[in-house]
Amino acid sequence: MRWIALGPVGILAAALSVLGGCQTAGSFFLSFVGLEKKPLAVAVVMDPKPTAAVIALSPFPRYLALQNTLSKQLVRPVAVDPCFEFQAAQGLSNGWYAVAVLTPGEFARLPAKDVGRVLAVPVDREGRSAQTAVLIVPASSKLQGAPDLRGKVVAFGPENDGRTHLAALQLLHAAGVEKTDLSLEVLPIPGGLRHMPDMRSIAQAVINGSAAAGFIDAGAWEALPEHSAGDEPARDKLRVIGRTAALPDRLLVASPRLDDATADAVRKFLLSVAKEHPDVLVPLEIGGYEVPGDDVVSTCRRLAVGQATSQPG
Repeated sequence: MRWIALGPVGILAAALSVLGGCQTAGSFFLSFVGLEKKPLAVAVVMDPKPTAAVIALSPFPRYLALQNTLSKQLVRPVAVDPCFEFQAAQGLSNGWYAVAVLTPGEFARLPAKDVGRVLAVPVDREGRSAQTAVLIVPASSKLQGAPDLRGKVVAFGPENDGRTHLAALQLLHAAGVEKTDLSLEVLPIPGGLRHMPDMRSIAQAVINGSAAAGFIDAGAWEALPEHSAGDEPARDKLRVIGRTAALPDRLLVASPRLDDATADAVRKFLLSVAKEHPDVLVPLEIGGYEVPGDDVVSTCRRLAVGQATSQPG
């Protein structure tokens, strides 16, 4: 039986792999239905607090076209498995997963022995593979830089977000400011950072004074209007006083157990997909893939230092 596409079988396998654990279904389930070759399994880490709908559907559908096209290119079945972070880490270590799609924070948390080659990172539709977060304050604020944030309330992005949390802590640490130097939250967890769900909420908190400063993605900063009426966020109401290291949105990481020939074939496909199969990138809302520089990979690994300082204490 030659592999063409997963179709309903793949969707069922993906759902089972989440509900029962990636390594109890997923790829092996597919091998039971008569495939000639063991599938090349790709882990995509889900939101750690998903809804039922997210468990059943995400992120599999977005990767379906990419999966099927890669399968044809390799002449081998490819199976995208939605899973949780610990399962992706285990699977990379033991070779169950050939490749994992990880955020910078997830990549930083991989044990050193389990870090394989970074095959590629996505490029956005503007051609950017890595972006910074900016540290913003009210336009009238006297704060001039990260060292001035001692004793202040600082708004961060969602917990473990690469740029607006982990790289933000890294920036503060480089300026001599640790988590315990900030004004921390009392609720819901005493001693916690102020995490906010989106960039607009952070900008609004800085403008209305509930936070002295905040970190937002550079892309969100650039998307703000120059002027606005009332309390709506706008760049003329804010000022940038710092910028984090640039990070990609995701990294496609090979298992240390993946053979070089297969890793090279997957990387070659990713680097050519924008030109040869641009339609498969539309559901992913990206413009393509590129190989990251060693500096970007090193910066992602160093995020682990910031994560150690981010735990409530």
